Amino acid sequence: MDEKQAVTVGKKEKGETHPLLLIREVIRNFWAVLLAAVIFAACGYTFKEMTFDPIYQTNTTLVVMQSGASSVYSNRSAANTLASNLSKLLSGDVIRRAVCQDLGTETMNGSLSAMTIEETNLVVVTAQSDTPRMAISILQSAMDHYNDLGSRSLGNISISVLRQATVPTQPINSSGSRTFAKRAALVGAILMAAALAVMAYLRDTVKSEREVEEKLDARLLTVVHHENKAKTYKEIFKPKKRGLLITNPTTGFLYVETVKKLRARVEYQMNRTGAKVIMVTSVTENEGKSTIATNLALAMSKKYENVLLIDGDLKKPALHKLLGYQEEEDTATFGDLLRGEATLGKTLMVDPKRHLNMLLSWHREEDSLDLLKSERMTQLIDAARAQMDVVIIDTPPMALSPDSEGIAEVADATILVVRQDCAPTRMINDIIDVINNSHSELMGVVLNNYRITEFSDRVSYGFGGVYGYGLRYGYGRYGSKTGYGSKVGYGSKVGYGSKVGYGAKLGYGTKLGYGAKLGYGAKLGYGAGDGNLREEDEEA
Repeated sequence: MDEKQAVTVGKKEKGETHPLLLIREVIRNFWAVLLAAVIFAACGYTFKEMTFDPIYQTNTTLVVMQSGASSVYSNRSAANTLASNLSKLLSGDVIRRAVCQDLGTETMNGSLSAMTIEETNLVVVTAQSDTPRMAISILQSAMDHYNDLGSRSLGNISISVLRQATVPTQPINSSGSRTFAKRAALVGAILMAAALAVMAYLRDTVKSEREVEEKLDARLLTVVHHENKAKTYKEIFKPKKRGLLITNPTTGFLYVETVKKLRARVEYQMNRTGAKVIMVTSVTENEGKSTIATNLALAMSKKYENVLLIDGDLKKPALHKLLGYQEEEDTATFGDLLRGEATLGKTLMVDPKRHLNMLLSWHREEDSLDLLKSERMTQLIDAARAQMDVVIIDTPPMALSPDSEGIAEVADATILVVRQDCAPTRMINDIIDVINNSHSELMGVVLNNYRITEFSDRVSYGFGGVYGYGLRYGYGRYGSKTGYGSKVGYGSKVGYGSKVGYGAKLGYGTKLGYGAKLGYGAKLGYGAGDGNLREEDEEA
């Protein structure tokens, strides 16, 4: 490890928030956001219901008439007077003590009021309490006592009941539980999303290409961008069980070219060190090491005649699934070969279409460590090194199984697959130290399943943009998407000047020609419709 790496390892540059990565973390754990919203909503609803103080209200309507009154105005005046007297009397201590005595309580748990309906001689007496029965009991007791106490002050005013009081069935106020629950759910979802984002930010993993150089004691071989296996909407809901292979015609161009780039860099290291046996491993599970090992072997087979792919993950073999092979009766497993129960001829599988030799496994081997450290394993690797051009070995995750350390003692070089934002940085560096202390030389790290982390990032293949030197498909920022000037051409959409041609849509001047639609000057010719240039055609 050079001096620069020693200084930068383990340090995280301040201000690297990786917004898209944080958003994906929240989306990936959206179930936790929903769960938090449900829990907060339930707790908020329960709290609001438990702390809610309902108010039940009942009332009776009285008709006020003044004896000998000849006008409606007199009756309305008498009603206003009665309402005023009622309000004073009902709010007084005399009525309250009488009501408490009738109800057998020390205090009257409620209120009484009286008011006149505007422009009428009707008076409404209202009682409110926290229970329906208490509300109507208070009103009935108050009216009974008012008849006894207030009859002397009525004079020539007569009162009759227009509508009797009834027991209220529901409170007049709302608990607001649903609204409170919705707000609580929103708060819970926001808090959980924020917590997930904070945890993702604080998680010390390799999140970007730059962090490979800053945090790890190894060089970066290549970055393998995320490739969607589902190519149609139907496959999104019903995914097909197939491996992500470069030989599959549906595999993306960028993914295939990235594997070729990895092959080129591995070849350079092989030529530099003379390595032939390369093991591909990872730190933890589900980092994509088996897919990288298989595709690297397929890429090598397109250039070299003798390429051997070995499934050294005897604890959890997966290469037969990726390559689409089923167990056959006349084919033995790699474990059988190492135990001496089968010959190489019975174990070695040759795929003529892929130009690939394979030693595969189908079942879990309990004595995998003893098999991989056996003398037969050493002899097999020595023979493969002598007869094969390249040997690729897929191994178990090094943090979960000691089998990889046994393979590292017979392999020439190691490729470490690190999935973006997966394994802790400290654990990755510990595995790198184990590899460096073994017989195998660490070629570098493959940053796998990489997704862009910034809104300004582009999936790049080349010097500047997606597939070109500057923007998406062209050579620079001279114009626009695909060419020097605009979408496909030098000046505009397809041509030098406009849509397809040098000047306008398809030609040098306008639509199809050098001057106008199809010709140098006008529609079809050098000058006009099919000949010389005419001003009226040019204007047209």
